[in-house]
Amino acid sequence: MALSSSPQPVLSPRTRKLRAAFGNIEPDTTDYQLSASVGSPRAATLVEGASSPSQSPVRKQYLDAATAQLFHHRLRLCCLIAVVPMAFFFLCGITSFIELFGHITLGWSGVILAGVVLFALATTAGAMFRAGPFPERWLRVLEVAIFGQLSLFFAYWQFAILTANPETGFEGGRHEQAFVLAASGMSHFNWLLLIVFHAVLVPNTISRGIGITVAMCVAALAIDTMAVGIHSPITRNAGVLFSIGGTILAAGGGLAIFGTAKTVALQREVDSARAAVRQMGQYRLRRKLGSGGMGEVYLAEHRLLKRPCALKRIHAKYLNNPEQLKRFEREVQATAQLRHPNTVEIYDYGIAEDGTFYYVMEYLPGLSLEDLVGRHGPQPAERVVHILRQVCGALREAHKYGLVHRDIKPSNILVFADGSPHDQVKLVDFGLVHSLLWEGDANSKITREGLIVGTPEYMSPEQASGIAIDGRSDLFSLGSVMYYLLTGREAFHRDNPMKTLMAVVTDPMPKLSDSNPYAPKELAAVLAKCTAKEPEERYATAAELDAALAACASVASWTESRATEWWAIHPEARPGTGTDLNSLALGDED
Repeated sequence: MALSSSPQPVLSPRTRKLRAAFGNIEPDTTDYQLSASVGSPRAATLVEGASSPSQSPVRKQYLDAATAQLFHHRLRLCCLIAVVPMAFFFLCGITSFIELFGHITLGWSGVILAGVVLFALATTAGAMFRAGPFPERWLRVLEVAIFGQLSLFFAYWQFAILTANPETGFEGGRHEQAFVLAASGMSHFNWLLLIVFHAVLVPNTISRGIGITVAMCVAALAIDTMAVGIHSPITRNAGVLFSIGGTILAAGGGLAIFGTAKTVALQREVDSARAAVRQMGQYRLRRKLGSGGMGEVYLAEHRLLKRPCALKRIHAKYLNNPEQLKRFEREVQATAQLRHPNTVEIYDYGIAEDGTFYYVMEYLPGLSLEDLVGRHGPQPAERVVHILRQVCGALREAHKYGLVHRDIKPSNILVFADGSPHDQVKLVDFGLVHSLLWEGDANSKITREGLIVGTPEYMSPEQASGIAIDGRSDLFSLGSVMYYLLTGREAFHRDNPMKTLMAVVTDPMPKLSDSNPYAPKELAAVLAKCTAKEPEERYATAAELDAALAACASVASWTESRATEWWAIHPEARPGTGTDLNSLALGDED
């Protein structure tokens, strides 16, 4: 479960290799927000886009972020497409290659207008390529500017050709009528293209779409009326002009209004589908925090309590696997009984209408030990002892209930600046928890021996070998975390996961003094016993390990004043991922 949305640290080559082997987190950029009534003082600083009560209200936008970005791309496409006919009009106007489009008909003022519109469209397209997505209000300004310029030129050209006369004059009434028919068809066909083009590419409400369509139709009919009033051939053939123009405009307007209504209806269906996806039982999903091989984690809130929480839903590929779903359910039930202050709290779990299994836990905006070391290097021995003793407390309770975590690693341990005690620690992600109480029930045993699950660098030898484990396996993993905190290195990391597993089973733990000569000898002795290859040679319980850490007299106490000072001089130490979902359990790929 990813428990925060702050920027990720630069990953080391080792971390990139590990994540390449086991999956990758792809943070989502959606802009969902928690309700204003959420009472968590920390959540307001962590949710993107949240505003303080003192800020002025933001004007409601019709378009969401994704639609606004699509609108940006479509307006840019409009400019690029419109450049082609405008370049044609401009070149024909200069050369009079085609009399009807040349300066003989348009006049030099029309040629200049075509050049100005062509330049404006090309400049706008270039600016929209260079700049990122614009706010909706600027997109609407560009919409008016782009289609306004095109409407202005088409209105000018329509008036010009309707009031033009052939150089040789009209050859009788039938010739005059044919000329009016052709001029009316061409000029109004341009309006049809513009009206339909706008309806297809520009997202609008139905009322706004109708308003713009009617405005364009009225503008075209107004030009017709002006031409009828001042040009006698058009006056004599007004019936032909209005019948042809009215038919074309009615067809274009009908297509535009139908298209806009259809687009709005489809958008409503999409919004409805999104709303259904964002809802899990009594919980509303607000923002995706991360994803991995087994599931996705969202920042969510209870619909009634408005309490921020982290909701993890299992991937759809497990929906048709009753055994896997049963495993998830039993793991959550087992973890939910834990109440230790250094253990993540499980609030709820359930099955959504589509059969998706999910569970809900407290939202923890903390800094993972992986991020802590990745950003700030190895930690002082006294701080390491302070952190590990709290993890021992969480493991004491878990082991008391017969639960083995099986995935103790730096990214699953969070540290907070505040709390009681200072630098409070939380052990999270019990997704691979194993209950020793299930082993006696052969019919309901979900996690079988021989199935290797966990993170290779932090597994115990027996876990890496796929044989039976108990609480001492977690103590070995915690010893590997200790080595990482003191040295900034992973003791057993190799080129690939299989070599890493072999190293865990066969290679001795590297001497702490080789990587950190300043580490107290008493602490090195605790590390050596904690990471013995044989479980019988390790500390028997988490309580024994806690007592051994407390007895390290050479390790000064990590006081509240020191912790406060550290956080004060490291303001950039903001919450990280909390935990990584990308370390998929080996054997769960299938």
